[in-house]
Amino acid sequence: MTWPVHSLTVLLTVLAAWLIFYKLAEYLKLEKKGFEVKPLVMLYKTARFNRLLDDLSARFSGFWSLYSTVSIFIAFGLALFSVYILAENLFKFFMKPEEALGFIPILPGITVGLEPLLYFLPAILLGLTFHELLHGVVARLENIPVKSAGIIVVFLLFGGFVEPDEESFRKSRTLSRLRVLSSGPSANLALAFIAFLVLNVFFQPPQGLLVYSVSPDSPLYGLGLDRWSIVEEVNGVKLGLTRPSIPLVTPYTDPLRELRSLNLTSRVVVKTDKGVFNVTLPGPPYRLGIRFYIYPYSPTIFGDLIPRSATFTAYILVMYTCSINIALAVFNMLPVYPFDGYGFIEAFLDRVENGLLRKAASIALNVFGIGLLVLNIGLTFLRFGVLR
Repeated sequence: MTWPVHSLTVLLTVLAAWLIFYKLAEYLKLEKKGFEVKPLVMLYKTARFNRLLDDLSARFSGFWSLYSTVSIFIAFGLALFSVYILAENLFKFFMKPEEALGFIPILPGITVGLEPLLYFLPAILLGLTFHELLHGVVARLENIPVKSAGIIVVFLLFGGFVEPDEESFRKSRTLSRLRVLSSGPSANLALAFIAFLVLNVFFQPPQGLLVYSVSPDSPLYGLGLDRWSIVEEVNGVKLGLTRPSIPLVTPYTDPLRELRSLNLTSRVVVKTDKGVFNVTLPGPPYRLGIRFYIYPYSPTIFGDLIPRSATFTAYILVMYTCSINIALAVFNMLPVYPFDGYGFIEAFLDRVENGLLRKAASIALNVFGIGLLVLNIGLTFLRFGVLR
């Protein structure tokens, strides 16, 4: 793989910053102030979060009790669905490769470009924070002590964490353990549902493609088209009509499919928000010479009151919040250590009296889950390459 110079520079800068921070933490003895710093990992622990968990669980105990009980059934469904979706996709890789989906881990600068990462990070932060918060609230509801709580940063990914007392958790009732484990994925599912509602209530249908830049070699250069301009039609073909798909919810559709289907000739008519332009393209091959944002522009219900740049940014953030939280809810319920799905299965297996059988079943399920993940990720890289 050839690294883009920009991505490699940023990656090396981040690694250097981590090294400096790691050494500073040692020199300043930050562990005395609640920081635990390791290579590429930082934890900040404070008792304030523990008090927040106690307060939340006590104030709304009736709601949390109902929520955590319903979450068990939701988590069970998510566990079955996670296995089904990966097994079905594995089948498609071999039998119907054109229908197979890509499953890739989020690796900054490798599988995710640095610009999209700016949208991913807030969505991941929100998802992980709510996930861990609900684990902690329900743990306190079930009288399971929380050993520590705080903020975690891993490379460029960050969020909140809650660490229940492991011994107390293992000794608690099976129902209590199931409630605690299932509350996190259910929180992600609820967050995804809220984001999905926001997308469909507060944003209008797509109305064209947003211009990122116009090449100086394009006949459209200098005609008033600049960044954030909207291209609505080319030769009578409407562009940007396709809403971005939500993984595991809506079928995948190429957001630029209308643009890719254009059969350009030397003469084109381009309809934009700045006017209609009749231009002659150099070629063949004939190209507009415009770079577009990958997602169509969906204005808010408030129209032009909000700048396009802010509207587009908000839309992408909400869309990623929906997508990432669905992924967190579903795949965190795989029977793979240290996912919640593994603990969920273990809570049932602990009721099996035969220790050898219990251990064999636990290992088999873990190997099965890891196998599904590794095969799907490996085949994704083989077929699609590194996606950025």
